[in-house]
Amino acid sequence: MHSYDPGVSPTLGLWTIEIPEGSVNVDLDEGEAVLHLENVCRVFDAFSVPNSLNPLHPLGLVSAFLKSLRIEWKGIKKKTSFNNGSTFHGDFIENSATIAVTVRTPQTKPPFTPAAQDGFQFVADPASTVSNFAQIGHESNGALF
Repeated sequence: MHSYDPGVSPTLGLWTIEIPEGSVNVDLDEGEAVLHLENVCRVFDAFSVPNSLNPLHPLGLVSAFLKSLRIEWKGIKKKTSFNNGSTFHGDFIENSATIAVTVRTPQTKPPFTPAAQDGFQFVADPASTVSNFAQIGHESNGALF
């Protein structure tokens, strides 16, 4: 298993990356959304989820190339709203999602990883990569509440 993400700061802050305008389309009335990205070079292969969340990265941390990512959310299984009255309000739709992704990690040698690693490419087929639980929605929190 590999874990691809933009990284974790030394203060344990989880980082995100800016995505190009037009990469996300959402239609909450239909319960549909699409996220489509190509050629994202600012992700890391942390080799495992626990390593990804550890700022010391005991298994190493290697720059990876996310060639493409497409997630499609479809259907309306259930609608849920939540409001705590003071700091959070959200309307959410439970549905399912398909995921198509191609990502590549180059070969590495120490000191980037404890031992030499062969290059690795992962390709997920959306026909077989289906999440039976997915959720999209709109929320307001904090200063935006």
